[in-house]
Amino acid sequence: MDEFSAENPVNETSSRYARLIPLPKTDPNYEKVSSLFRKGWKHPAKQPPQLCAIFKIVSPGSALQPFLDYKSIVSKASSWNAPSELDSEVLLFHGTNRACLLGENLRNVVLCNLSECYLCTIIRESYAIEKCGSKHGFTRFGTGIYTSACSSKADDYVCNKSQDAIMRVLLVNRVVVGRPKRMLRNAVHLKAPPYGFHSVIGVPGADLNYEETVVYSNDAIRPSYLVAYDSSVSALEERRRRRVALLRLFTTPLAS
Repeated sequence: MDEFSAENPVNETSSRYARLIPLPKTDPNYEKVSSLFRKGWKHPAKQPPQLCAIFKIVSPGSALQPFLDYKSIVSKASSWNAPSELDSEVLLFHGTNRACLLGENLRNVVLCNLSECYLCTIIRESYAIEKCGSKHGFTRFGTGIYTSACSSKADDYVCNKSQDAIMRVLLVNRVVVGRPKRMLRNAVHLKAPPYGFHSVIGVPGADLNYEETVVYSNDAIRPSYLVAYDSSVSALEERRRRRVALLRLFTTPLAS
């Protein structure tokens, strides 16, 4: 039985409606995810935030099975590849809208039903390619589901709709990358990975500053963890804003 299945006896939740399980810091998965989060925070102008909590996301076995079947198919189809060329499953970040307070503290573990809460929709139903680009319009590598190993890049897409929200949250996803096609240039026309590949990885250097990974099947991805972190303005950003304010003060023409 899959480790993220709600039917797995190890995944006992606080209520039958809960989809999040808080991980203790002693849990090996807590250390694994927190390490990915810290190493993935690469924007020099963004002070690394304080990690506050990590939740395991559990889903019905029936919702996980298409993902597991797809993973098995990709692994078998790619068996001729050298192991170093094939990542059947990796953990990658995704930022989105949160209209509720899911993950705000260890008690907020039940999904909301707000239509504008993309976070709860993704956890409840997983990702849907038909919604690709609905938030920002531009799709660098075509119609697919976008994730990144760069947590600070995924943070750019986080949006708290609730005025009561203090934390920011990121989804950490199991992604079947398979054999990826690495691309330096935009390819907005793509609706599937290039022939012989299972995904696309955007490589920094030409059109990208930070890596992103795109899959083109709903079955290639499932949300697996939720990371909650302090959203207060970092000291570095605060100093930058103050410098900008001072410059504007001294460059504003005096009234005659």
